Amino acid sequence: MSNLGLQSVYAGLNAEDRVVAERFFVPNHQIPYSSWLSEESSKPLKDFDLILFSVSFESSYQNMVKALEAAGLSLRSEDRQNREPIVLAGGIATQINPEPIAPFVDAFLLGDFEAISETFILCLPELTDQGLSRTERLKLLADNVSGVYVPRFYRPLYNALGDLVELEYEQGFSFPVVPAIFFPNSQIQTPPVPHTGILSPDSVFSNMFLIELARGCGRGCRFCAAGFVYRPPRQWPLECLNAALQKRKDTDRVGLVGLEFLGSEEIEQLCGRLLDEGLKLAFSSLRADDITQDVVRLLKASDAKSATIAPEAGSQRLRQIINKNLNEDVILGAAETLVSGGIPNLKLYFMLGLPFETDEDVQDIVNLVDKIRRAVRPIGQSMGHLGSITVSVSTFVPKAWTPMQWAGAVKKSVLERRRQILEKGLRRLPNVKLQPDSVRGAVFQTILSRGDRRLAPVLEAVALRGVTLSKAMKEAGLSVDMYYKTMGADMLFPWEVVDHRVRREYLWKEWKRASRAKQTAFCIPEICDKCGACHKVRA
Repeated sequence: MSNLGLQSVYAGLNAEDRVVAERFFVPNHQIPYSSWLSEESSKPLKDFDLILFSVSFESSYQNMVKALEAAGLSLRSEDRQNREPIVLAGGIATQINPEPIAPFVDAFLLGDFEAISETFILCLPELTDQGLSRTERLKLLADNVSGVYVPRFYRPLYNALGDLVELEYEQGFSFPVVPAIFFPNSQIQTPPVPHTGILSPDSVFSNMFLIELARGCGRGCRFCAAGFVYRPPRQWPLECLNAALQKRKDTDRVGLVGLEFLGSEEIEQLCGRLLDEGLKLAFSSLRADDITQDVVRLLKASDAKSATIAPEAGSQRLRQIINKNLNEDVILGAAETLVSGGIPNLKLYFMLGLPFETDEDVQDIVNLVDKIRRAVRPIGQSMGHLGSITVSVSTFVPKAWTPMQWAGAVKKSVLERRRQILEKGLRRLPNVKLQPDSVRGAVFQTILSRGDRRLAPVLEAVALRGVTLSKAMKEAGLSVDMYYKTMGADMLFPWEVVDHRVRREYLWKEWKRASRAKQTAFCIPEICDKCGACHKVRA
């Protein structure tokens, strides 16, 4: 319920007199999927004319399959009868790569919902008219709403080696499909800035009013799909933010989303004003090079006891490879500034399995954590409070639409060895706690992230029959190596049925710069045109 995209779509649809949108959430482990009912009217899923899935992570794919099965609907789009609901999907995961779940979805709504909401709502009478065939309704949707991708009208072709060689599509449909994009304008009050409309004590950000400050990021971290998919970065005008903040009620806790694109001066001015109003603030993330004494004072004023720094890699060489644009002195300085400002507990984010990573790079994570610990320890002692350091480690997954989409994924055995290096090194450091992700989960995420339609039976087997991933892959005639291998320069990717405006040539150039540990400067919208996103928007 904390997802601002879901909240925006829900509010936008229900603002129309002709539309009633209700919510479904994945049931907890005590409630079977067959008992899945809507929050508002307790109706089953099959009773609705349209089903819209909001998909933010690959881990949600199994829930989608389970939901369709539990509702008694045909799993595959090609098998659905005219009387069955139209199944739509959107969200960042589907924008990055819709193909693994394409066989289950009638149509994807790709891009910013603000850019398509008006035409989408106008299409609803025809889209729900069972007097028209499903094909007619989906064609009408694709013809009238930008960013609509209807998988049944596109067909991937593979060679004997299993590599994708061509994407066929029926005449009258766009190829590639360009996601819709919305640019905030101070003169436009509708649609409003994405913000929390429904507070919940049971959500991830319990009883917190979330508001989006900006969309996208120009930092150019080479592993981050959202940073490229959402280009060019866009900032909501202050007038629009003020209007949205006026809708806050029943809480004094405000969460600021999308700080990455804002400068420290803008952050300080906005936060200072909100604190003057007696509000308590939470930050989605802060860059180490944006952590100033003034920012720390803002955190302290909001009763923050911990803060997060994301070095991502332990060595300077590897940070340059991923284009993190942070050196060790900045990271240490940020940690010292936070602790001296009264924020005792630090959380550090790192990744394992990055391209060109060595065992020495992993040991450098231990070394960097130790340096941070040694730097902040005397500060904490002088203040009478020794804080803790939590080291959160996730496994690198090659993501579509990033320079690292060509990278091979590190094999499970290598990951496990490097994790042992990390565990052994951090174990001896006082007040340091390691939080690793699941290696097994990372393997499945990698396959889904780089996946195609051939994974549909794998998802069905894992989600509905509880089959192990390795067995499901074998049953489908697939192998992990197919999705783990390094990709060639000219290979066609299944996700290239979508076009996210960033030039493929630019991403390849960035991949080659990564191999030489060369950094690239931040993007400046409408001034530079290196990646092509701004040029395509203007065109």
